[in-house]
Amino acid sequence: METVKHRPKHFWQKIIMVIANISFACAAIGVVITLLYVSEVTEEYKAAMGAITFICFAIGIVLKAIGSTSIPNLKPKKD
Repeated sequence: METVKHRPKHFWQKIIMVIANISFACAAIGVVITLLYVSEVTEEYKAAMGAITFICFAIGIVLKAIGSTSIPNLKPKKD
């Protein structure tokens, strides 16, 4: 059995990795802002900031998984 050769990362995978890192940075900024303004805003704003932070973090996880996936070349060899 032959070994599967993995191609280098595609252009869009590299872009997705950049967007994932930006999303993680937004989540970190959201945590800091939420902690800074925890006593100055109402419960609704706290919930909204927490939800946005969670969504940014979740998006970062999904995009990181998509961007780091190794996609093999599955084309059959021409004889």
